[in-house]
Amino acid sequence: MSDTVKATDRTLAPALQRFVVERLLSWLPPGTVRLSGDIDGVRDALLGAGVSIQVEGEFASAVVAIADEQDEHSALASIPKWLEGRRVPVCVIIVGQGLDSSRRVFWEKVWISAGWRKHPLVEMVAPYGELDTLTGPLMLAFEPVPPEALERYPLAALVAERDLHTDMTREAGRRSDAHMTRYAQAGQFIKDGDRVIDVACGLGYGTYQLARMTRASSLLGIDASDYAASYAMVNFPAPPHAALRFSVGDAQELASLADGSIDFAVSVETLEHLPEPDLLLSELHRVLAPGGRVYASVPNDWSDDTGEDPNPFHFHVYDWPRLHAQFQRNGFTIEKAWLQDAGGGQKRHFALRSMLEIDPLTRPSSDGEWLLVLARRSGDVERGGEDDALAISRSLLLSGQAEAAIASLEELVADRSLPLTPGLASGLLAIVHARAGHQDRAATAWTNCADFLRPSLDDVQLRPIASSVIALAYAALGNPEKPVTSLLLNHAEAASCLRLPSSVSHYDDLRDRSVLVGDTADEPLNMTASAVRSTVEAKIWLAEKYAEHTSRIAELESYTAELEIARRWLDGQFHELTEQVKQLRKASS
Repeated sequence: MSDTVKATDRTLAPALQRFVVERLLSWLPPGTVRLSGDIDGVRDALLGAGVSIQVEGEFASAVVAIADEQDEHSALASIPKWLEGRRVPVCVIIVGQGLDSSRRVFWEKVWISAGWRKHPLVEMVAPYGELDTLTGPLMLAFEPVPPEALERYPLAALVAERDLHTDMTREAGRRSDAHMTRYAQAGQFIKDGDRVIDVACGLGYGTYQLARMTRASSLLGIDASDYAASYAMVNFPAPPHAALRFSVGDAQELASLADGSIDFAVSVETLEHLPEPDLLLSELHRVLAPGGRVYASVPNDWSDDTGEDPNPFHFHVYDWPRLHAQFQRNGFTIEKAWLQDAGGGQKRHFALRSMLEIDPLTRPSSDGEWLLVLARRSGDVERGGEDDALAISRSLLLSGQAEAAIASLEELVADRSLPLTPGLASGLLAIVHARAGHQDRAATAWTNCADFLRPSLDDVQLRPIASSVIALAYAALGNPEKPVTSLLLNHAEAASCLRLPSSVSHYDDLRDRSVLVGDTADEPLNMTASAVRSTVEAKIWLAEKYAEHTSRIAELESYTAELEIARRWLDGQFHELTEQVKQLRKASS
């Protein structure tokens, strides 16, 4: 690679410059950065953000290498030039004419073949959902494979284990991206200080990702394979802030773990491999502490014409009802769920990479290659957490099931095992009654709300939530005729504690009264709540149809290309046979 290319090849629009710099700042480790090459403005922007840059000389903690498009030979020759013998993380930014997203695989293969692997924080510079749509330069991130690991486990050594175990950091392409993004997503829900377990961790790359991207205090990867555990221990060192270890164990029997000793569990692509997957979920329920969560994924109905999964290592075929029921009967409540696609596989071959969040209370309205869930032990509530005990009640309200929502809230009011929940449930119940015009019931609920929350004022951690909601309750009791929407506007902090919007409340749906929708007060659009729901449903339907037809178009284009190849082959065969006939006639004459 030459550090000097045409200026037009490395001139980016200001928006793309900011895009590249923001991604780099989210990925770069502390310390001096070696910059090889430049895109107009990027160097100055990094310096302006306080990044120390060296063009050559002293040791750097990372390298940012900016390259123009080239062939494999040139690309391989560029790597030592960029690094000059250093073994530090590298972010490669590829610029040039005619770039497309398919070139990512080429560059990944080049670096992996040279003894590197995908960086555990690669999604900081290349998020999964953007990989099929190239909006600027290609950005990739790598780190060196430890020398001892590279010697003991060269790429060729992974081939024999590939059917069951693969190090996705040393594999290029869609399937690798799909596996690594699950761990990246799981890491978003791990809190500082959490004790984490990765059940059936395989070769350990995902456990290592979690260790690098979170502030967990400890991480344990368990797999039934001795080879997998040995590989992980050699390849993936612990970060300074956490204890990281790997061991051999049975996913269906976590006897080495004490009750309540884990805060967060991960188990991706595991349940379908187990003879008795309920045993794993039962064990996870036992070892998780109160408020503990589990993040899991399974293939979404990979069955063939016989109704069986053709993968010989899969014992079960999962769909949403089966997965949901299995978590529920083992004591879990699914808080979040997603459909994932990668493309290039045996199902939804032409799909783009995507991670679509779905409503865990309803069946998915579209198809996907994998199902992913985040579940919590039923009955446990995290104090001040993102999702709390009121989540089910809110979902019932949003779906128009008012009576069921009120019954759910009344159960929570009666449950005194948790300090905040009775008071918060009373507050939400008061809002529901006020919306329905039952002012006496609302006043009683507001009074209970304040009474239930008052003891929490003595708890330093609970005081901010309790005091803000009590203030809302007193305001409502002092102004019984004031609309709830106005109260929420004036008490935005309390609305946030109740997980309610402070402006327009979605719970107008209970009475199907009109909703004002518009960018400005001068241009409101009056729609009934049912009309709003119908519009949203129509939008979802159109989006699904658009994705379906886009996929179909891509499939037809592929068939067209295959037919063109077949036509050319037939033409060649026809001309060859014609020539042979001529030769035979000549020989005969």
